[in-house]
Formats: sequence, structure tokens, C-alpha cells
Amino acid sequence: MNIVVYEDGCENFYPLVNILPQFNLRVGMKTIAEHTAPFFKRSRIDFIARPLFELKEMSPKEPTLYLSSRLLLVRAFSVPRRDAKLEVGPESLGLVKYKPPLPKSLDDIKDAMAAVKESKRVDGLVLNNIWDLIAFNEEILVNQYRLYRKKNRINKRFHIIGNRKNLYVSKDAEVHKQVYFDASDGPIYVDSGVAIRPFSIIIGPAYIGPGTIVERAKIVKSSIGPHCRIGGEVEACIFQGYSNKYHEGFIGHSFVGEWVNLGALTTNSDLKNNYGPVRVAVRQKLLDTGMMKLGCFIGDHTKLGIGTLIPTGAVIGSFVNFAGGGMMSRYVPDFNWMIQNKHDNYDLERAISTAKIVMKRRNVRMSKQYERVIRNFHEQIRRSN
Repeated sequence: MNIVVYEDGCENFYPLVNILPQFNLRVGMKTIAEHTAPFFKRSRIDFIARPLFELKEMSPKEPTLYLSSRLLLVRAFSVPRRDAKLEVGPESLGLVKYKPPLPKSLDDIKDAMAAVKESKRVDGLVLNNIWDLIAFNEEILVNQYRLYRKKNRINKRFHIIGNRKNLYVSKDAEVHKQVYFDASDGPIYVDSGVAIRPFSIIIGPAYIGPGTIVERAKIVKSSIGPHCRIGGEVEACIFQGYSNKYHEGFIGHSFVGEWVNLGALTTNSDLKNNYGPVRVAVRQKLLDTGMMKLGCFIGDHTKLGIGTLIPTGAVIGSFVNFAGGGMMSRYVPDFNWMIQNKHDNYDLERAISTAKIVMKRRNVRMSKQYERVIRNFHEQIRRSN
């Protein structure tokens, strides 16, 4: 059977999905797509996304299982043998389709979902908004650790609190003997090529992605994607990958996109003074998250200068450049250049040129397709304004 993972409700995941398909968002140790794959080991997974990403149009001819990017499966399920919707609670988050026509686009999926009458319950977590990525991250980390942990002999020189079986360190990771692991509250997975320098503390559940450097940091219950540079204090966060927070400062209960740079002493608030629920701007409307601790959401290619202070529940778009220190606004739109409270549009050519330099520093060359995504996204913003 064909498997297709499709974008769903992307408008609630701004700014994290501006130039990144929703199914590539990180949660736990993996992206949503990578999290889904082990449940269907013998099947190839294809994707349907917004036209922005120029994915090759599908032409399914065999029975196909469609899965929403908002669905984080908890356990495998038997696929129905006739057309049926997949449901978690009251929500429909996919369908299996045998009878033609088979959906080829996001609109086709919506139409097919409305036409199918039968349903099947599946076990999973549902991502309705960006803050759910933070809310579910610890649970997903624990579940994924059980799937991906390999047998290894942990070096006794490590300082470990908790069960040693809750710590996996890749053979080619470089971990200094003066690193402290606390796996008493959850597992810790240190991936290939990671370097953890002296006096760092890792408290689980936590994941440190391939090629990441941890420099005298305290990382608590967080997922750090590939090729990041992490210093200071990070708590209950997700770093998508290729981002820098190399200096002192605190980032908590937040999601940091790709190619982000946080200057020295950049710090966010993740708790209101009245201990009330945090509200977050979704489509420029403040929504109550129901969460007492929640930080910020930072889009790809954003750069925040030294001494930046980020308010509780802030939403910072992609290609934002903030300099001069002090408190940011709670909501900052995309392609915004801000110096000492002066706002200006971030020139597209200048933004792309800087992005190419930044990516080259990680030995990544910006593809023509990725550049087109950035240009098309910028054009969408221009037209909407």
C-alpha cells in the first residue's frame, strides 16, 4: 500500500512552516515524517505539500493511506480494507482510499475526507497549534528512545545519575569526562559526531542531534537538531537544526527554526508574572494556549543581536534581523530589519545573500529549489500586503 503524508492546517504553525514543509518539523528525536516511517517499514512514503515547495505531483494508482502531518502516531494499527477515515478523538487525520479517484492534492484530500463515511480509531497525539510541539516533545522523546536506542557500553568516566540504560552515546561522539548526565527523569540520546565540552549538563529526556557542539551548556528536557551550537541554558526547547545559541543566556519552552543565530545573553521569558496561561499570536490573533510555561517561536534565518530580550509567547518571523539589544515586540513579521526600535523591510536580495554565507559556514550550499521557495514566500508576503 502507498503511504502519503500531507500538510494539514499549516496556518496554525506560522512561522515555523514559512519555508519548511510541515512534515519536516522536528518533534522528539525526529521530524514528523521520520517519526511516521517506522510504523510502515515496508512502504515508501510520499508527500503532498503546498505549491510553494514545488513537489512532484503524485499520480497514485494503488490503494493509498493518507496521513496528516498533525498526527503523531503512538502505536501501529491495522489498515482498514475499504475506504475509511482515520480518527483520533473527534478529529479526522487521514484516510485510506481504495476506490478511485485517488487524491493528488491537498484539496483532493479534503474532498475525499468529506465523502468517506466509515471511520477507524487510531492511537496518536494531535498537533493543533505550534505550542503542541513543545507540549508533546518530552513524551515523544521517551517513545522514540525505545525505538532507536542501540546497545552500547557507556564509559564509566561519565557522571551519570539514573539508569545507565537511559543513556545512549554514539561511538563517534566526543564527550568530555567532566560532563554530567541526569537520566533519572527520562532518557538521553547523543547522536553521531556530537561534541560535548567540559562542564556541560544534560538532563533528560533529551536528544542531541548529529554534529552538534555543546559548549559549557545546561540542556534540560530538550531536542537539539543537527549541526547546532549550544551554550548557556536551554530548557524544554526544540531546535530544528543548523542554529546557534553559543553564548550565555536562557531559552526556555521555545521552538527555534533553522539557520537562526541568537547573540550573547539573548534571553526569553517563558512564565508570566501572574502565572497565568500564555497567549500566542496565531494569524495575528492572540490565542490562549492553556500552558503556564511557554516561550517563543522563531522562524528560519532570523538573527537576534546581543542582549536581546524576548517576551513570553513571542512569535518572531523568518528573516528577521534585530540589533541594539533590549525587549523585542511580542509579534515580529517576516523580512523585518530592526535597529533601536526603527523598523524597515529586509531587502530580499540582501537576505538571500546573507543566508548563502551562513549556510556555507556549515558546508551547505543553497539549492536553486530552496532559493525559489524563499523568493516565492517573499512574493506571497508582498501580495498579501
